[in-house]
Amino acid sequence: MLKTSLLKTIAFFDCFDFPLTAEEIRERLYRYDKPVHIKAVKGILGGMVEEGKLETIKDYYVLKGHTEIINTRNARRFIAEKFWNRVRLYSQYMQRVPFVRMIAVCNNLSYDNVDEASDIDLFVVIEPERMWIARLIITLILQFFGVRRHGNKVAGRFCLSFFVTTRRMDMTILQITPEDPYLAYWAQTLTPIYGEITYELFKAANQSWLKEKYNLTVPDSCKRHLYPSRESLFKRFLEWMLNGHFGNGIETLLKKTFKKKTEAAGKRLDEHASVIIEDDILKFHNHDRRKEYLEKWEKTVAQISAIPSVITEPPETPFPEIQNEE
Repeated sequence: MLKTSLLKTIAFFDCFDFPLTAEEIRERLYRYDKPVHIKAVKGILGGMVEEGKLETIKDYYVLKGHTEIINTRNARRFIAEKFWNRVRLYSQYMQRVPFVRMIAVCNNLSYDNVDEASDIDLFVVIEPERMWIARLIITLILQFFGVRRHGNKVAGRFCLSFFVTTRRMDMTILQITPEDPYLAYWAQTLTPIYGEITYELFKAANQSWLKEKYNLTVPDSCKRHLYPSRESLFKRFLEWMLNGHFGNGIETLLKKTFKKKTEAAGKRLDEHASVIIEDDILKFHNHDRRKEYLEKWEKTVAQISAIPSVITEPPETPFPEIQNEE
């Protein structure tokens, strides 16, 4: 039912104190596989307001009693602007790292939902067989400028916890069961800052499971921070120099040196960690909270759904699909 999908969409982002407008809800509508017009969306949302399941203020729709998150979103938007300025500043250095093919912002900042204590999560795509070289150089650059997250130094710093090669951009294997709304919205809202060609390949690699299982598509607005860039001669020179046997030797040495350290560190973490150390993916998350969010989301949906419905839902496809409405 459309009403159920609307509720699930609103409830998921409520887990992160992020209210949505009707247009945003339609764009992120969870697991609803029929065309739907914005008028139908607003009609059912209005009915849910009358039922006491939702409230609406300033075009935002929130769960009953959660209107305070509207002010939270507005406050976080200004903080996000400061963070994006920082991203813009340091991306010019990171994109010059040899063998880096795409850099994207993920998680909360990708949809402007950060507070002063947040970090800046990056997703980096690298040329195969040069993972450890590129990762080390990016780490050194951010460390040199004093903006790399480590230890208790978190706020406003870059978190380098997720690297893949161009051979491993399909995120299907990372899904948790029975469903993984967090990963689905992570992929939908991923915001590239460098590497448009590779980003399009990433979208192509993930569009089938996003569409078939979650009925989500990636909006063009995700490219709003994709800054114009040209490959520098210095980067080309480094890639030429680090190709062949010389580069292979350095990559092998770095892999042997750092893989043991990262594997040892991973073994010290508890069962909530998500650590993957492979040739084509490096993922370091000390606390993977996806199951926690899934349980919280399911509980919220069940509680709201238990409120009696007095509004009859209209036919599900009364309007043709409209992709862009001004």
